[in-house]
Amino acid sequence: MQSNFMWLVAFLAIGICLAFPAGEDAQAETIKLESENTGDKYSFAYETSNGISRTETGEVKPGAGEEDGSLSVQGSTSWSAPDGKKYEISFTADETGYHPKFRLVA
Repeated sequence: MQSNFMWLVAFLAIGICLAFPAGEDAQAETIKLESENTGDKYSFAYETSNGISRTETGEVKPGAGEEDGSLSVQGSTSWSAPDGKKYEISFTADETGYHPKFRLVA
């Protein structure tokens, strides 16, 4: 269950990255990168020189039995669109599903 969810999160992140056009974005550099993984908790954050930022934290929540646990994740990503507007997607994901919130920041 956990590994399937982690693969889903990874594919979503890759999909978001592939949705951005090439050009100047292809030359962007990572200006901040933080990562931590303790086995039952993880977190990461990064920022790029073209204004993309991403944060995520996750925690394994134990269940009644060894196979009954679940992963609880929350995070956000933001970027500036070609029209100069900044957008953000924040989300939570747990045993109840994936719950995104999309908003125009500026």
